[in-house]
Order: sequence, then structure tokens, then C-alpha cells
Amino acid sequence: EEVTFALEAVRKACVITKKLQDKLNTITTLQKDDSSPVTVADFASQAVILQHLNEHFQNDLFLAEESSDNLTSHVSKQILNACESSKIKDEITLKSCIDLGKKFYRKDTGSHRVWCLDPIDGTKGFLRGEQYCVALALLEDGIPTIGILACPNLPFTDGSGSSSVGCIFVACKGKGCFQLDLEELSNRPPKRLDSSSAALRDPSTARFCVGVEQGFADPVGKCKEMAEHLHGRLADDGSGEILYAVRMDSQAKYGVVARGDAEFYVRLPKPEHRDWIWDVAPGVLVLEEAGGVVSDANGKPLDFSVGAKLTSNGILGARSRLQHEALLNAYQK
Repeated sequence: EEVTFALEAVRKACVITKKLQDKLNTITTLQKDDSSPVTVADFASQAVILQHLNEHFQNDLFLAEESSDNLTSHVSKQILNACESSKIKDEITLKSCIDLGKKFYRKDTGSHRVWCLDPIDGTKGFLRGEQYCVALALLEDGIPTIGILACPNLPFTDGSGSSSVGCIFVACKGKGCFQLDLEELSNRPPKRLDSSSAALRDPSTARFCVGVEQGFADPVGKCKEMAEHLHGRLADDGSGEILYAVRMDSQAKYGVVARGDAEFYVRLPKPEHRDWIWDVAPGVLVLEEAGGVVSDANGKPLDFSVGAKLTSNGILGARSRLQHEALLNAYQK
């Protein structure tokens, strides 16, 4: 039941984000206190998803990235226009739906279930017209039990040679990971993702799937050092790039590794940085349920039970346990 309603919610949001990405020059982009961008699409996606989930799971908690604080009437009208096909019809309702994402901080509810949401993960990719995703997870007693990555610009690939643009990765704890078509009415069947039955690359040729902006995810160049250790060298073209690498924004990277288009996921921000759980939990469950392994930079499991942020720094993910061991060894060296 939870997966059904969650998929309905993210698909509604993706209809909106796709339309808005096609007309970026007409929508407002704001700058948050941390200098990161936020757009009308972020707010619209969050409002629609949280309204839909709250309608079905009123006793659950919600933790989401955006807040209606400081929204002007002009921007609110743009968001309402984007949400015109939803049940959100006025500014008061809009702000109330956006701010459902603060319900996590109400400790008087006694709920052990938390939906964490990044309404547009990879906003800079969204603004470039490139990869982004809508990332949603359900945590029960601090353990991710549902993870969804909706990726409107990522092709659905099933090994048949045909593809369509737009896919969703959905994972349930203990029940596996599947790739779905973004469109609910598609005749393309879900594809189960399971690395245990796949031929796996040797670490010496394994592909990294890493962020576009190296200044954030790899500020000291540690990931490149790891790649050079595993591959034996960097690219020969003078760029200093990782020899085998795919770069994109957002948690879509976890899905790319889960389905076998890459083997390694590495995120090594500055030592003092701590990730929000909405930036990590959805993708981690997707990769783990596809047979992958994810840890912090010390090889320990990630802990989502302590609050809105992780307490550890760095994330190492791989498609198999052996590949993860090789990646961790490269990091430690």
C-alpha cells in the first residue's frame, strides 16, 4: 500500500517538474542561505508529494528539504500555477503542504515512521536541463524500508536494445529493487535489478559514477586518487579525469550503479560536512536491495536513526561486496 501511494505521489510530481524544466526561463530560481539554488519546481514537487502522502498516512512524520518561509506572493502564484492539476488551490494550503516537511520535528506524535523527501535532488542538474531525481524514502525506526528515485531524464534500459526516457527505481526492504517506466500506463514491464546473478567487472576496470561538481563531492581529490589506485592510471587526455567514469547530478547515481551501468559510487565531501538523510536514504536502499553494499568512509553501515542528518562523513557504494572491499581498500591506501 505504501509503495503504491508513494509512486502515485512521485509520478504526479514528475509531471510538474518535466513541464517546468522545459520552460526554465519562465520560472523563478531563489538562493538559499547555503547558496544552493531552489526553484518553483522544488516547492511544487514537495507540496504535491506531501499533500498526497499526508492524505493517506496522517499519523506519519515527514522530513523534507524545502520550507515556505520567505516565499513571496509572486513565487507562490508560480507554484500554484504549476500545481494547477492537484488539490492545492490557494496560497495558505500550498504553504501548509510544503511545511508538512517540518512535521519530523514534532516529537509529540510518537510515530516511528518518517517519510524523507528531496523534491528535486540535483537542482543544479535540473537547471542545466540534465539529470535530477525526485527522491523519497520511508524510514521505520530509523531503517529505510522503501526507497524511490524517480529520474525523468534517465533512460529506462532493460537489456533489450530499446529504451525510453524516464525511469523510476523502487526498492522495498527485503523484497528487492525494480526499475519501472516513469509513465504509469507504459507497457514496459518492471525489471528486477539483482547484481548477484550478473557478471561483475574486475575493480581494475570498474566504472565510477560520481557527481558533476567535484568541488563538493571530492574537494581534495581523494576519489581520483582511489580511481588511479584501482585503474592504474588516470585518463590519457591530460584532463586528469578518472579513466572509467560517469558523471551526473543527484541520487540517480545509485540507480545507475544498481542496474549495472557503473560499479562504484563515491561521495567524499569536506570532513565537517554531514548529509541530510533525504540526500542518502532513498539511494542507499535502492543500491542495497539490488545486491550492492553501501557504507561510510570507514566501512561502517550508515545510521539513519539519530536525526535529520547522518553523524558520519563520506559514502562508499559498490555493486557487490567484493567490489566494495576493493573500493574501501583503495580509500584506506
